[in-house]
Parts: sequence; structure tokens; C-alpha cells
Amino acid sequence: MKKIILRLFFAGIFCSILGAICVFSVIFYFSLSLPKISTLADYRPAIPSQILAQDGTVLAEVAKERRYPVPLEEVPERILNAFLSAEDSDFYEHGGVHYVGILRAFLANIKAGRVVQGGSTITQQVAKSLLLTSERSITRKIKDFLLARKIEQKFSKEEILYLYLNQVYLGGGYYGIKSAFKGYYGKTLEEISVAEAAMIAGLLVAPSKYSPYRNPEKAKMRQEYVLKRMLANGKITQDEYEEARQYKLRFKLKSGHEFLAGYFTDWVRQEVIKHIGEEEFKTGGYKVHTSLDYELQKIAEQEIIKGAKSIDKRQGYKGPLGKIEVKNLDERNAKERIKFYRDNSLFFTVDSDYKRAYELEFDESEMDVIREVSLKFKEDVRDKRFHSGNLDTDKVLSLLRENENFEAVVEKVDDWARVIYVNLMGLRGIIPYDGYNWAHERNITEERTYYTLLQRPSRVFKPGDIVLVDIKKLNGGLYNNVSKAFQKYINKKNAKTKTLIKKQKYLILDLDQEPEAQAAIVSLSPATGRIVSLVGGTDFNKSQFNRALQSKRQPGSSFKPILFAAALEHDYTPATIIIDSPEALGGVDDALNWKPRNYDGKFKGPITFRNALEQSRNVPTIKIAHSIGVKGIFSFADRIGFKAKLDPDLSVSLGSFGVTLMDIVSTYGIFPNGGKKLMVRAIESVTDRDGNKVEFGESELTNENNENELLDEIKEPIAAEDLKIEIPKNPFLMNLDEEQVYDKKLAYIMSNLMKGIVRHGTGRSARKISPYIGGKTGTTNNYVDAWFIGFSNNLVTGVWTGFDDNKTLGWGETGAKSALPIWKAFMKAGITKYGESDFKIPEGIVNVFINKQTGKVQQSGQKDSFLEAFVENTEPGQEDDFIEKVENLKVEEMGQVLEEDDYYSQQ
Repeated sequence: MKKIILRLFFAGIFCSILGAICVFSVIFYFSLSLPKISTLADYRPAIPSQILAQDGTVLAEVAKERRYPVPLEEVPERILNAFLSAEDSDFYEHGGVHYVGILRAFLANIKAGRVVQGGSTITQQVAKSLLLTSERSITRKIKDFLLARKIEQKFSKEEILYLYLNQVYLGGGYYGIKSAFKGYYGKTLEEISVAEAAMIAGLLVAPSKYSPYRNPEKAKMRQEYVLKRMLANGKITQDEYEEARQYKLRFKLKSGHEFLAGYFTDWVRQEVIKHIGEEEFKTGGYKVHTSLDYELQKIAEQEIIKGAKSIDKRQGYKGPLGKIEVKNLDERNAKERIKFYRDNSLFFTVDSDYKRAYELEFDESEMDVIREVSLKFKEDVRDKRFHSGNLDTDKVLSLLRENENFEAVVEKVDDWARVIYVNLMGLRGIIPYDGYNWAHERNITEERTYYTLLQRPSRVFKPGDIVLVDIKKLNGGLYNNVSKAFQKYINKKNAKTKTLIKKQKYLILDLDQEPEAQAAIVSLSPATGRIVSLVGGTDFNKSQFNRALQSKRQPGSSFKPILFAAALEHDYTPATIIIDSPEALGGVDDALNWKPRNYDGKFKGPITFRNALEQSRNVPTIKIAHSIGVKGIFSFADRIGFKAKLDPDLSVSLGSFGVTLMDIVSTYGIFPNGGKKLMVRAIESVTDRDGNKVEFGESELTNENNENELLDEIKEPIAAEDLKIEIPKNPFLMNLDEEQVYDKKLAYIMSNLMKGIVRHGTGRSARKISPYIGGKTGTTNNYVDAWFIGFSNNLVTGVWTGFDDNKTLGWGETGAKSALPIWKAFMKAGITKYGESDFKIPEGIVNVFINKQTGKVQQSGQKDSFLEAFVENTEPGQEDDFIEKVENLKVEEMGQVLEEDDYYSQQ
């Protein structure tokens, strides 16, 4: 018996030793593969990066995980208590693993027959979320256990809790408590109540399952569980518990994370990603400070859509968006109001049936009131021509804003009154004559076409038509918006009826439609090259194609200032005479001659350099190009950094090549910048999460979508050896370098000449903005592209309009008509903000009174006397008899000749 006992005793000892060895071996084995605990000391979670405007406006947040780390000392105690009660009430007592808690959870799960409790401590959850994978396996559980023990040995409870609260995922794309409370409630941590804290703490176990957005009933049950735990742990009183249970939670409705200034911001995002990588940018918490003036950017975006719509309306009416039966109008209005209220609600609550109750809810009585008011008005007025107006107390009316677009239904069309009555969600609106008279038949053609204003709206509009309207005024009267004849009809009513009619208030609307035409704008600081504003199209959400940077369009006459600038280096002056006459020039090949003509088909004979530019004469421009030579044009364009692939023939003089808006605007910048090249910059600085500046090379901050391939792309008949750029002995080229690419005296002359275009030429509709601006229109053949590019001393801005598919904008849609109105509106705001002053006169400039038509010196006060600026020693002499030699020149008008672009396209 003793032997048996001894054997059992030694066997027990052996098993114990063996078991201990096994446990030690398992612990040792898994310890070798544990992540290094020291990485927690450098806790650097994924946080959003931001792109900021010049004034600090957040243009975009780019994130993989939306998280905003917050120090533990800034977390209110009620929030800490909620999370500890929900997940680990004994957090401060255990050493990383709560054995009693594991046993309690095990028994609870056995009793329930499913998993109802988890035994993991907060420390174990930190280990899992930061250092381990989320796989469900025994191996991971062992590592979880071991790592939690190590974490407790190395870090304080406060440090562990800090890591936990900032790392945990709480659903909805929110990581960490600051992000979650901001996302779910739109509140800061200090504003959070006990009830709100308990709701979010309850999400920890299964954020998707207990989401108040998806499962409000389960979310409420989970919240009550947390509140009970807080009460049981003595973290709240009975009164606080009851108050929290009755607290009506308001959840923030989620909105999409859209970019502000979409075209600009997306471009900047791409540029930064090129340098630091997409994953790093999404997780690294970078701040990208840009040059964008968001105040002017908003104006630019408004004017781009306004300008595109103006073009679209001149092209005609596209017709109604749809039709409904007028008898179904009340049903439609109710549905529209429901949707409108939901779209305008910022929050929702959960009612007793666990259904969403929006901040703004539709009430059927709203429609009853509208019907009652309408019936009462009909009884009082007894004239079917009139409709009741809107009540000031209508909830929808208080939510509308001027210059917003909505769909409305035509109720009645009155040819006599010249108004269209429409119904917008039950509100009455009127479209007066000047709001719809543009709605002629749509026909886009480059041929000369005349349309009369629509006089009888009933020819186009019918009751039940669904139309797009733009709100011009929220409360307007009928009397001032009807025809004179109908006003007389109103005046014949008795005093009571007339007063009642005039008392009614309506929405005053314009007929509108979504434009098919596109437009883009770029505005830079000529002194720094920084982008002030950039819009690449009418709607970034519909099309991300950036027409300011990616689209290469023919500049037409907007290229002329660049050519004329080159001419000033080749002995031309503002007073040089050029003969505007028909003349055959060499074409694409030696067998053909090109007979260019002007826009108006006429010829003016001798004309000054200035007048040729101001009037945008084609023939003098081509003759200038011919005298400079294609090689000279290419050489000049390459030197000043004009990034475009030019055609190797004289058609280049009329802008027959493709160029981006950004590139031509930046090139124009050399004029107000004293001949210095602009290095286009969008990014002021980039800092990492610690505030350290990230160094970017110059190339990363500039537009590199287009490379200058001028010299590589020239084809025969230009000989290769002729393409070498040689600096002739020219005084205007002696002091140039990579920055100073154009003589500052000539830059001033060009700025002065382009002021004349605004004062006297094709851009004269802009002259009221400021006396110190210059610019140039551009219109390509068949009205496909329309441009205006101009500058003040502080801003250089360009606008392009056209269709993406290169179809015509329609007859007469020139740069002055299509692009210049957008430019004027933007520059008016820009000059107001940045000020205005004349261009600085450099040394070596003299002013001489000349005859503007002949270029000859004359006395001040004489007919056509004009004070012209010249580079010293290039001003005209008084004995110039050139005009006398040419004044008897017979000038003939051309017959049928090909347009410039037509000629080259047919070769």
C-alpha cells in the first residue's frame, strides 16, 4: 500500500513538473513571437490629413480611419465611467487579465446558450487592436493573454486607457471617442451627457449590430445595460439613471465628405500623394496649406455656373424635365415636402416605436392650410386669373434661399399677364416675362441665326410641365411682375379686391436649366505665381475632368499678345505701321498659297501695331509672324516657358494649336510681373502630425500636366539645324536669365498695349472695373472656344468656355460674349480685395504724343492724339513719311476665301 501511495505521489510530482514544463514551453514559445511592447510608447495611430485654404478653411479631410486623438485629462469623468462600466469595471484592480471576469462570462454564455458577455479586459483589447490580428483562434487568445500582462508591467493604467479610448472602433467610420461623439452627435466631449456616453460605450461590443442608425431598438437596449452597470458600480445615482433613461437622444445625420473647391483640392491631393504616397497621406495626419483664396474661390465657382447657364440659355430651351397630371399635384407636393424636410434635417431622434423622427417632419395639416387659404382667396376675388399667394408661416418658405434651384410644376400660363404660375412643394411662384423670354427653340449652330424673345409663353409651356426654376426673390408681388396691359386690368378691380390681389406674396422665379456648356477659370498672383482660384468645370461632383489643367484647347486670338510681345524684340514698336491688305502667303506646302482674312472680312490698309492688337486684326498678326519667322516664334515661346505644342507653320499666329488654360494664364503673367516667369504654386507648405515641415522639390508644387515639347515637335520643312536657340545681339536679350525671361521695359509696353484692348478694343466691356487692367479675347473658328485672359497689377486671370466635345457654342459666342462676363465678375471681386494700381514704369520708358491712326508724332490735343509709351530711342521721329508712301494704296476686299483654320484642316 505504501508503495502504491509513493508511486502515486511521485507520479503526481512528475505530472506537475511535466505540466509546468509544458506551460512554460508554451509561454516561452509564444513569447518569442509577440510584437515588441516598446512600439506602444510611440503610439502613432492613423489620423486624417487635411488640405487647407489660405485662410485655414478645411477644403478636404483625407482619411483611412477618421480619428482625432485626445489626451486622457480632457476626457470627462462621465465618459470614462461609461466605458469602464460597459467593458471593464475592475480595470484598476486587475493586472491585465481578469480571471473572475473570464469565469463569469463563461458561465453567463453557457446559461444563455450563446455569447452574451466577453471576458477580455481593456488591456487585452488594447493588445488585440494595436499589436495583434483580429483572428479568432486559441493561438491569438494565448498571445492576447501574454501581451496584456506585459503591457500592464510596462504602462500605467492611465496610459493604457488613453490608448484604448483613442484606438477603439465605434462604428460609422469613427475611430476613438472624439471622432465618435462628434460624428454621432455633432458635439465636443465636454458637451456629452451621461445618456449619450452610455449609448456610444454600448457600441463597443458590436458597433454594427448595436448601431442607432441601423438597429435603434438594440442600441437602446445596449444603452440601458451600460446605464445599469454604471448604477451598480456607483458611478451614477438613481436619479441620474432615471434621467438618462428618459433623455431624448439626437443623432446627427451623416453627410458625405465632399471636397470644397473640388477641382483645385483634388489636384493638390494628387500632387501631395505623388510625393509621400497615398497610404501615408491617408494615415499620417498631414496639413497641406495651400494658396487658395477661398472667399474668391466661392465667387469663381458661382460665376462659372452662372456664365455657363447664360450661354446655355442663349442656345435655347431644352424642354420640360417631365410631366404630371395637375390633379396629382397635391400628392406630389406632399412627397416633395417629406423629402425636402429630410434633406434639410441635421438630426433625427428615435420615437417610442424605434422609428426615426427627423428634426423637420411633414404634417398633413400643412397642405390643408394651403387648400383652405386658396379656397378663401377664390371666394373673395372670384376671378380665375388670380391665385392665392404664400403664407409667411409656411415652414418650407423659411428654409428656402435665394439663388437656389428647385423643380416646380407649371399650374397656369397667362399670355395676357405674360407670367407662368408654378407650384413648388405647395408654394406658389411666378416666372415673369424676363425670367422665361429666352426660351426659344433650341438650335446650336455656327450659322448666323436670329431668335425673337418669347412673347406668348403658352406656345412653349403647358400645365403639368415639370421645370427647373431659380429663386430670385422669396416674397414678391404680382403687380410689378405682369404686363402693363394686365396691370390696367388689376387697377379696374374694386378697391377691396385690388388690395387683396396686391397683398399676395409669391416666389419670384427664373426659368432655369442645367447647362451642357462648360467653363473654367484660373487666377494667379503675378508676383508669386501662387494660385488664388481654380475651377475646372461647372460641377466637380458630375465630372472630375479638370478643364483648367487637363484640357488642351485652341486659344485663338488670345495667343496674339504672346506673338506681339515677340515682335517687340524684333524692332516693332506700338507705332509701327503694318499693312492690313489681302496678300497670298506661303501655305503648308509650296504648291498652295494661303490668303488669310480678318474676322469681319474687310481690310483697313495701313494700321498701327497698337490698333492691330486692340482690334484683333488677323492679317497684320500673320504678317508679323511671317516677319519673325516660325523659328523665332518657337524660340521665344520656349524661352518664356509657354507650354504648348505649336504648329510649325504660320497658322500658329492665330492660335490653331492646343494649350491648357493654366499654361496660357501663367504665360500672360510675365507682363504684369515685369518680364519674370511665373512658377505656378498651389502649396504653401506641408507639415506632418508633429508640425515638422515636409520639404517638397519645386517640381512637386508646380503644374506638370503639360511638358514643353516645342522644339521636339517641329517638323519639316523647318530644318533641324534652324531650331537651335541662339541669342542675337539684341539689347532686349542681353540681361535675361531663367527667371527674367522677357525685358522688363517690353513687359511694361505690352501691359500698356493690353490696357488699350480693354479701353478701346475687344475687351472694352470690362473697362468700368478699373482703369488699370489689360486683357485679350480669344475666339476660335466656328465659335468652338471662347476665352478672355487679362490682368491687373495683382491678379492674372483667364476664363475659357466651350463644349467638351468641341462642338460650336453657337453663332456669335465670342470671347467677349461668353468668357468676359465671368472674368469681369471675378476680377471685380478680386480688385476689391487686393486693390488696384497702375503698372510700374521701369527706367528707359518715354511717353510721346502720336497720332494713334498713323503712328506719327503730333501735338497734344490734336485729333487722334494719343500718349504712347516707348522704349527710349525707339520712339518715332517727326520726319517719318512712311504714311505718305502708303496712303494711296488701293485696298480691296477679299471675295470667297477659306477661313484660316479651314485652310489648314484641308491640307
